[in-house]
Amino acid sequence: MISLTHILKRWEMLILLIVFGVHFGAAQKINFGAYTTSQGISLVASATTLNFNEKQPVIVSNSNTIVTIALTDNETQYIKIDADATRDITVTIFASTYLTTGASSQIPFICNFAYSNLGSADAATAKGHAVEVPAGFTAITLPMIRRTAGIPAPPPTPAHGGYTAPPATAYLFLYGKLGPVGNVNAGSYTGTINVSVNYTTY
Repeated sequence: MISLTHILKRWEMLILLIVFGVHFGAAQKINFGAYTTSQGISLVASATTLNFNEKQPVIVSNSNTIVTIALTDNETQYIKIDADATRDITVTIFASTYLTTGASSQIPFICNFAYSNLGSADAATAKGHAVEVPAGFTAITLPMIRRTAGIPAPPPTPAHGGYTAPPATAYLFLYGKLGPVGNVNAGSYTGTINVSVNYTTY
């Protein structure tokens, strides 16, 4: 049997492998973006893609393979959220349910996310005590700094001349599950995750 390997390199540094002319490896990635319409919130993403080929370089067509990027994996991406420490924020996730090639081929995708609002100094520390959001949820509301037990905190100080609200940092982690991979064509499969972060209005 002749082994036939074709390598296609693209700017995203994704690799497509065709082995024995029958099995297909597909390059899969999720593009994500973060935005806010609330003044005073800053969002910085660790990357712009969640790349499943970094977890499993060769993904074979019709193998029913499921590739999982877990919260604890190195491939997980995050968004650093800087905002008013006294306020609550609402995070909303708009994610593709399939990765596609632009044709009829598609691979199921489940987006998972977790958050950390303990005021960690960096993402690695924050990941160690992040709270995973149960599957199926697409929005959460949380305080910028986790509150301790007891009576509710006083309302935030209204904006006024010369007052600057104390800042806080929270982290949102993005990961997920790709597959099962059915009888799909070889190619680069893409989808999108859009993350909206705004101050909560009650």
